[in-house]
Amino acid sequence: MNKNITKIGISLVLIFSIVNPNFIYANKAEMPIAENLEILSYDEAIKLAFKENNDIKNLKLEKDSNTIKIDDALDNFGTSLYDPQVLALMKLQKNDKLNTEKVERTENYIKQGLAFKIKSIFNNINLIKNDIELKKLQLDNSIKKRNTMALKLEYGMESKTNITTKDIEISQSKKDIEALEKDLDDHYIELNKLLGFDRFTRYEIEKLDFEYSPVNDTQEDIDFKVTRAISSDINIWGKEQQLDIQRIDVDFYSLNYISGAPSNQQSSPEPYESLELDARISSNDLEQAKEDLKDSVIGKYNSIKKLENTYENTLLKLKDLEEKKRVLEVAIKAGTAINQDYLDLTLGLIEIQNGIEKIQSQHALLVEMYNNPLLVGGNIG
Repeated sequence: MNKNITKIGISLVLIFSIVNPNFIYANKAEMPIAENLEILSYDEAIKLAFKENNDIKNLKLEKDSNTIKIDDALDNFGTSLYDPQVLALMKLQKNDKLNTEKVERTENYIKQGLAFKIKSIFNNINLIKNDIELKKLQLDNSIKKRNTMALKLEYGMESKTNITTKDIEISQSKKDIEALEKDLDDHYIELNKLLGFDRFTRYEIEKLDFEYSPVNDTQEDIDFKVTRAISSDINIWGKEQQLDIQRIDVDFYSLNYISGAPSNQQSSPEPYESLELDARISSNDLEQAKEDLKDSVIGKYNSIKKLENTYENTLLKLKDLEEKKRVLEVAIKAGTAINQDYLDLTLGLIEIQNGIEKIQSQHALLVEMYNNPLLVGGNIG
């Protein structure tokens, strides 16, 4: 009896590992040191992340460990049709077939997810650096304006209230820069953790180019991507395998009941109704997971279209500012405008251009997720 419980316990461990790909134990590997690193490319970062990732390292070990457990459990099974061991045998045989497929699916999922996460972090770092640079230019501009206002105050041409307002603006700009620098540090720490670098290591990273290409999918296109995502999703695949194993319990119990097996020879100590209800619960969970994934695909597409509208509106703002800049240049040459007005407008242009770059990159990342059946259920990091 204890031997039966042990074998069924092994089977349950294997089932749990199938439906939970992160059910992996590992020791933290020694971190490589980023010595003399000047500019880190995206491709090199991916290689380092794959090499450092413990889940990838342990996949083959987990597969080999499961194979050993399965082989060991298969050695001493009875042959009677009504022997409860037969149920565990059927489960183990199914797990044996799934073991290799699970490793392949999980490794592919982890690698694609890692590559996308690193791309997202690279993008965030570069965008934050742009924001910091702009904020510093805006701060310098505000300080110059404040100095001019202070000079005017001496001659009674400016009010203290306006200077106080400008001081508050300058103070807020400094706080904004500090917050952006903290955000930049957080992204570097996150990236360094993935790559195995010391958390305080800082270096330049490759600036990624994101091509803006509008998406105009039909309902048929969206439905296809939903179907493809459902058939590729590792979470749904795991739930399907769990349900199949539960149905083995139900079907085997029914077979023994129809054959007139006595209660002490039933394949499971649980009542038939309980087994059937558990299978129904798993089936409901599976259908809900499919619906959630469908919603995610549709949500990604809707977000893409919203970004495209924002992009078009921002381009109009850029065009308007560029026209104002041309007019201002003429006015400055004619002596009817001052350089400060031109500087203010130039900083406004840079801010709009940074905004366009953010929209382009976010749009490209969303499109990549939307088009990738393994990524479409996730979120941009």
